[in-house]
Amino acid sequence: MDNAYNDDPDIPVFWFVCADILWKKGRLDEDIKQTALEYLESETDIARWAEESPSLGRKRKVVLEKLKLKLQSPQPEAKPIRVKKLYKCPWNIGDVYAFQILDEYAEEKGFHGTYVIFQVAAMWEIPDSGVYPIVRFMLTKSHEIPTLNDFSVCRLIPAFDNVYATQLIGINYVNTKKFIFLGNCEVKSKDDDYGIHLDNKMDMIKKVSMCNFKFMIPQLIKDYIWEYGNR
Repeated sequence: MDNAYNDDPDIPVFWFVCADILWKKGRLDEDIKQTALEYLESETDIARWAEESPSLGRKRKVVLEKLKLKLQSPQPEAKPIRVKKLYKCPWNIGDVYAFQILDEYAEEKGFHGTYVIFQVAAMWEIPDSGVYPIVRFMLTKSHEIPTLNDFSVCRLIPAFDNVYATQLIGINYVNTKKFIFLGNCEVKSKDDDYGIHLDNKMDMIKKVSMCNFKFMIPQLIKDYIWEYGNR
């Protein structure tokens, strides 16, 4: 036990929690176990609680005595430790996809059965979460399955303030089964495109909207009508 840290009241608690968690997982090693036991034997944590109230000190002693018995008993069989798997978008920058609009709102607005085309314009890495696509949309207004040649930068739908990029989140396997891969082409910007090619990516992140696929289609239709009317 390092005397340099004896005055810090949180140090014993850290070792108690660490040892307890590792014991439950069946992964408590001898060094951590002995360090926790040394702090338990010293009873400094109990004394700190007793300073506030003798009753609290007695209750704390009962808790720590149970922990001490636990740490000295055989630990359970080692359990697997799950490593958080970060999401990584499998698409490539420049990939173009299409999907057919089939929902009540689209039918109400006269867009049922038409197609949306989107291009992956960039990737955004979110710490502790993964890599997500930033995409640009256009609406074909046609009931025919589109081709790569149908993708037009001139017909991109701005999300707001002339920003043509949306960070698309909430994509799952059910959604992607509906997507039709059309091919890959160069990412070209419009003259007034302030959503993709900024030098400072943090500025771009502030501009793009966080969009869940579930709510995306009605918003796309609203944005399309705002920009192009019913053309």
